[in-house]
Formats: sequence, structure tokens, C-alpha cells
Amino acid sequence: MFGFLFGTACLIGLVAVIARGRRGYRFGRHWHHRHGHGYGYGPRAALHGLLERLDTAPGQEKVILGAVDEFVDRARDSGRDIRETRRDIANAVRGERVDEARLAEVFGRHDAAIDKLRAASVDALRKVHEALDERQRKVLGDLLDSGHFGYGGYCGRYAC
Repeated sequence: MFGFLFGTACLIGLVAVIARGRRGYRFGRHWHHRHGHGYGYGPRAALHGLLERLDTAPGQEKVILGAVDEFVDRARDSGRDIRETRRDIANAVRGERVDEARLAEVFGRHDAAIDKLRAASVDALRKVHEALDERQRKVLGDLLDSGHFGYGGYCGRYAC
């Protein structure tokens, strides 16, 4: 039971982080290729740093940024599907006994949301993969493997 509650809390946290990141994400939308506009802090700056390291062409950047935007939008939609989780869990424990049917419904919604996120991530990775050439795929694979995504290997507040 504790594992389900912990998993629920983690999923809610993921959706909240994605939703919060999206608000700052829109400000860098009109970035111009290699002219320094849009650099700064946050997920969009890190993404542009990654595009710079991959030496992408403007057409490739458009495809990659579109795939990332679509993934974030689909992740937000999945988050909307589970917004009622806290209320449903609270109602399930209010009675004399735990309402296992209600909890099963909650976790079923979580499973569906995770399936949507999984499909969205596979779709986004497929689009990015198709947009890159062989050298860029190798560089991206090496960066993902090492954990160094931005300029100079800076990973922000996360350990590299």
C-alpha cells in the first residue's frame, strides 16, 4: 500500500514539475539560431545549449523544438488526468475501511497517464532521432550517457 502512495506522490510531483517548467519554457520560444537570443536559465536554455553542441541546422531545430513542445503538452494533459488523486485518496481513507475500489480506480488512472507519457516520450525521441544525422546521433547518445547536456557540462542543481 505504501508503495502505491509513494508512486502516486512521485507521479504528482513529476506532473507539477513539468507544468511549472512549461510556464518558463514559453519565454524562449522566439530564439534565433546561434545569435545568443534566448540563452539564460531554465529548461529552454539547456535545450538550446544542447542544440548548439549538436550543431543543428535551423530546420533540425524546428523539428526538435516541436517534438519537445509536443511532449510537454502531452505530459501536461496526462497531469490533468490525475489531478483528482489527492481528493480520491482522502475520500478512500475517510470511511471505516479503506475503499479499495476507489484506490484501484486512482491507480488505473495513474497507469493510463504513465502509458500516455511513455508513448509521448517514444514519439518525441523518434522525431528527434529522424531529424539528426549519424554524427549528431552519436554526440547526443554520448551526452545522454554522460549526463552533460548544457554548455561545459553544467547540469544546474543536479549532480552530473
